[in-house]
Amino acid sequence: MHEYSCGMDKSKPGDVFVTIRSRHAGGYIHLGSEQYRYMFPFRTFVPILLLLTFACAHRADAQSQDTTRATRPVLDAIASNSDSLRALSFEAGPMKFVPFIAPSYTPEMQFLLTAGGLITFAFDRKDKHLLRSSIPFSLGKSTNGSTQLSIKANLYLREDRWRITGEIWSKDMPDNYYGVGYTSAHETPKSDSTTLYHRNWKRIYAKVVHQYKPHFFMGGIYDATGTEATELNPVMAADPSVLAYGITTRNRGLGAVFQFDSRDVPVNAYTGLFLDASVTNYGRFWGGQSEFWVIDLDYRQYKPVGHRHTMAWEVRSRNCRGSVPWTELSQIGTPWDLRGYTWGQYRDELMVYTMGEYRHMFNRKTPNKKGSLESRWGFASWLGLGAVATDIASIPSMLPNAGFGIRFETEKRSNVRVDYGVGTNSSAFYVTFYEAF
Repeated sequence: MHEYSCGMDKSKPGDVFVTIRSRHAGGYIHLGSEQYRYMFPFRTFVPILLLLTFACAHRADAQSQDTTRATRPVLDAIASNSDSLRALSFEAGPMKFVPFIAPSYTPEMQFLLTAGGLITFAFDRKDKHLLRSSIPFSLGKSTNGSTQLSIKANLYLREDRWRITGEIWSKDMPDNYYGVGYTSAHETPKSDSTTLYHRNWKRIYAKVVHQYKPHFFMGGIYDATGTEATELNPVMAADPSVLAYGITTRNRGLGAVFQFDSRDVPVNAYTGLFLDASVTNYGRFWGGQSEFWVIDLDYRQYKPVGHRHTMAWEVRSRNCRGSVPWTELSQIGTPWDLRGYTWGQYRDELMVYTMGEYRHMFNRKTPNKKGSLESRWGFASWLGLGAVATDIASIPSMLPNAGFGIRFETEKRSNVRVDYGVGTNSSAFYVTFYEAF
């Protein structure tokens, strides 16, 4: 049995120690410790991340092997011995719970330690074709004092005739506001006197759709958001959008959505097509403060290129029209689009992006205890391009994006993803459940 532990040297902020030891009948054998810093440039961080991840699995496995046996390649060790690294889980009837605790790093929240889990279950255990519903959730605390709570839900009911997706978010954090538009975001220097403020943000979002014929869905959307901005810097306090809509915003919206969905497993598709078109109205009639519309178009497709090897691509746009508060403008940089950018740095009425991603799950050379040749481990890599602008005809410049990630399957078709993405003068490191799209 192998144990891993990590810690931080308080005298050297950013230094992280990873310790590996193996427990045998006679006690513990210390396998070694590694020290690294969690803020690296892209060219340095990716090799170190891969080296630590692969070396830990391989080195721990090697202790139980005959010392005279030649060391196998690292990727082969991961693919062939992944059952030695099992996800901790608890089961109660039809429900399964997988807890986790993991670090991550984003430009806006810095080093973040997150604890949470994934709850999966089936509403009808007799229906073997009904997809398992899932509720991933997490609570995180960061080194800059940020607190983040997120709860997401993907529910499949009544022979998949009804689907409910929902999100609950709460963020209390020091944040940075660069203004509206690409030019402002690109040219405004990040500092306490130009961008820093404190943001308290909450959101409740729900989408309910009905499958009226195979693969075709229609339904409604409810969206409620609230933002309170305090401790504004002088530049932000004089910003035209902030002056126009204030430092406290409350918005409520109702909308309609149409979907076509032929994906085999929506949260981790190997094949299929997904189209989503929605229109949402925000206004005083629904309990909000501002009157505006949001049109959201999303196209995704998945093509298998081998056993558990997938090419996936997405094209999405979000277009706001009306009296749109600065808090509700379209933004790039979330964990589900161009990963690597600061969430909220680039914002405007229109956001558009495209991504192509290759996903690869390893196969074992020998069957595991269940007779399967499928490994729990995999990886993904992606390229993306996006933009923000007032409209499609006035895009000033494009935002390139690239990244690499590691996948670990906690249960069938349910992955934890560890992604590192880079953008223009920014990068970010994410740990979460399910694929980005």
